[in-house]
Amino acid sequence: MFENFPLDRSIFVSNSRTDSDLADTLLKAIHDLAMWPLQASKPSNATDKNAEKISSYIFVTRTIEDLVVEVEEMSGEASWDSRGRFLIVVADNMASAEQVALSVVQELWDTARIPYVMVLVQQDTLLNVYSWFPYTSHEQCDDVESVVLMNQWVMEGEGRFVRDVKLFPYKLPNNFHGCTLKVSTGFKDKDEDLMVRDFCKALNVTMEYVTDFPDNMSLYERVVASMQDLLLGKSDLSYGAIPLVEELATYADPSFPYYVLKYSWFVPCPKPFSRLQRISHIFSISVWVAIIIVLFVVAVTCWLLAKQTNDSHSYTTFSNALYNTWAVTVGVSVTEMPRSSRLKLTLLVLVWYCFAMSTVFQTFFTSFLVDPGFQEQLTTLEEILDSGIKFGYRRDFVKFYEESHDWRYKELVVRREECSPEDVCFRRIRETGDFATLAEEWYVQNFTNTINDHSSFCILNNNDYFFVFLSVYAQKGSFLLEFFNRIVTFATESGMVVKADRDRRIQKRNTPDEADRFGEYFVFTLNHLQIAFYILILGHSISFLLFVCEILYHSKLRKF
Repeated sequence: MFENFPLDRSIFVSNSRTDSDLADTLLKAIHDLAMWPLQASKPSNATDKNAEKISSYIFVTRTIEDLVVEVEEMSGEASWDSRGRFLIVVADNMASAEQVALSVVQELWDTARIPYVMVLVQQDTLLNVYSWFPYTSHEQCDDVESVVLMNQWVMEGEGRFVRDVKLFPYKLPNNFHGCTLKVSTGFKDKDEDLMVRDFCKALNVTMEYVTDFPDNMSLYERVVASMQDLLLGKSDLSYGAIPLVEELATYADPSFPYYVLKYSWFVPCPKPFSRLQRISHIFSISVWVAIIIVLFVVAVTCWLLAKQTNDSHSYTTFSNALYNTWAVTVGVSVTEMPRSSRLKLTLLVLVWYCFAMSTVFQTFFTSFLVDPGFQEQLTTLEEILDSGIKFGYRRDFVKFYEESHDWRYKELVVRREECSPEDVCFRRIRETGDFATLAEEWYVQNFTNTINDHSSFCILNNNDYFFVFLSVYAQKGSFLLEFFNRIVTFATESGMVVKADRDRRIQKRNTPDEADRFGEYFVFTLNHLQIAFYILILGHSISFLLFVCEILYHSKLRKF
């Protein structure tokens, strides 16, 4: 009998409201074998919560009501495992042993969804061992309508079993004969839905969606409603963007995670500087003032030297000296070469000075024409909070921050704005450039590919993020998880999950930007020369204004 229980796990023995003689006999027999750890319980002495799952249970009872009470109390414990092996010993001699066994199996299935159960019932001089097998045909799915006599114990001599069979055979078929599986989902993702459908197809199960949620419901509300259907027994499975969290795992059994989402903070990308602004800041104001002073000092020096040495008339007036000094500065020829050595030396020093300054200026000027650079980007949560920029995210993200003692996370909860759907926040970032949001990276990539704009959204940093593991939830103790976990394991280990994610990203990818196509080469267009044309227009405008002033001035002189 006892060899049907695994040796590496504890055996839980309970003598629910009955005489302790039979329970003591069982405990003594198990103890004499010294092969299992034991946990014993009475109605007034239930075990505390245990982190280790108990996989073997022996209940000694006289009435079904006492058994149900004990199972309901135990099913709330952390150590409870509905998929374990259960041996129910009925302490009285029953005339209708099969009917009693059927009632026990029905109650255990309805109360805790226990598939691996054996009922030991005494009938005259025999101990009959009954069990049941679900999903044996399309007509008999998960309804307990009959039990099967697995074996009989003949009490002759030391006693023996009539047949040499396993008392706990594997009961779950690979073919569920088209039986109905009730499913609830709050969010139908193509890949998730395909995975669940493939799961049902492999088991030959007919899917039936129990609830259709309105489109105006938020994702959070739909996930909550889907889980409520599961907890109320309206559905057998619940899936669709449901995270693996402790609060849900307390009331339902999660599968192995089949997908991992990475949530990060997204802020507006820094805007490029104006080319005019960058060029105007090549030199500081003090440097520009120093250049102007140097020009006037050199012009005055050339004028004075030309008057003393009777040099060319091109330098004997201040206006001509200033004109030639400006010509040297902008790199064009003077009107006439100076004759005196002192004037030549003065202009030579000016040429060296202008050559050095123009080389530095032209280097930065060309660089800023091509790439003027970007303004400073927000890079930390502290900067988001201190900058006064508004931010928001979905309501279901609040639980990731509200239990933290970090002051930043508390501020993120207090000052957040609602983002439902998330597209509202994305459009706000793009249109105003004054908003931040918390979102899944792939969803943002999908949105930017759709609008063909990859320059509006930037990740805050590579530190402030968290992962969310998506799982399928089943009713507490559901045997369906065994099959689903097997499929998730195969899909993960074979790389199918990674391939599906990569294919989805490739299908959503649009034509790359021009800069991506040309790689490291930069396309220099007329737009990059706007600043040069602005300066040219400004110069012509000033020249035209001076020309008009000269005409007016000379016309007045003629009148007088």
